[in-house]
Amino acid sequence: MLRSLKKVFLLIDAFTAEAPEWTLADLARHVDMPKPTVHHIMITLLEGGWVDRHPESKKFRLGVRLWEKGSLAIKQMGLRDLARPHVEALMRECGETVRLGILDTVDPAWVIYIDRVEGRQTVRADNAATVRAPSYCVATGKAMLAFQPDIVSRVFARPLRGYTENTLTKPADLDRDLALTRKRGYSLNRSEFHGEVVGMAAPIHDHEGRVVAAVGISAPAYRLGPEVIKRIAPVVLATAGEISRSAGFVTQGGTYEAFTKGTVRSVDLVRGVPAVRKCASATLSEPSDRSARGLRARGRQ
Repeated sequence: MLRSLKKVFLLIDAFTAEAPEWTLADLARHVDMPKPTVHHIMITLLEGGWVDRHPESKKFRLGVRLWEKGSLAIKQMGLRDLARPHVEALMRECGETVRLGILDTVDPAWVIYIDRVEGRQTVRADNAATVRAPSYCVATGKAMLAFQPDIVSRVFARPLRGYTENTLTKPADLDRDLALTRKRGYSLNRSEFHGEVVGMAAPIHDHEGRVVAAVGISAPAYRLGPEVIKRIAPVVLATAGEISRSAGFVTQGGTYEAFTKGTVRSVDLVRGVPAVRKCASATLSEPSDRSARGLRARGRQ
């Protein structure tokens, strides 16, 4: 890659949810580049609409044109539109905020949320502006990592930051947690990223059986206790199954019908052979059973 392009990407990557604006001097120090070089690049990006500049503070921020291209990229993926009806149905059933996430292809230590439907509750889990989170300590991220051991090794390549006292920062602890995810078919985030916020998610497979995304819910811990998780886990699994089936995935036995009745597709991590394994979750309660059947019916329409 050309050195000049590397510098442009390095500058753009400096803008995050935690640091959405930069003065020229601070930005130059952050990326360790000469101030005149940063100024030249940022003015060029400003003229093209890729970045913007606050008229009073003179701080740089990302421009609308980047948002337009990002939205186009997500739309071209097709997954968001394909999953949207199922994401909305899950929110209506559970009443909590639902997210659809994918792993960052450059750095899989992060999950990127490509869609979100807010729950009906007044008190919600976190900031609606959150567009990415550490994959190893949120449910959507762990649901994907559990079925992709080669990617997990990349996440373990550097120390894992602890966000709360519950964050699993030791590889051995995270490995055990991911093994439990494979066993039951869904992942859990027990206040590992934000204190008092709990989440659960299930993986989404494409037509080749690869895990490409995850769908999950999050809520304050007092609303998403063990009994509630046990009750709604089958519905989250059913949602992931329906999205996967809409994407063309089928199990060895045919379709995802077995998945929605309490089984989970897992992967033999030694041989990489697709398999269907019985889920350890409890039997569906009557309301959830009706919801799961409704999800299956909607998926056939």
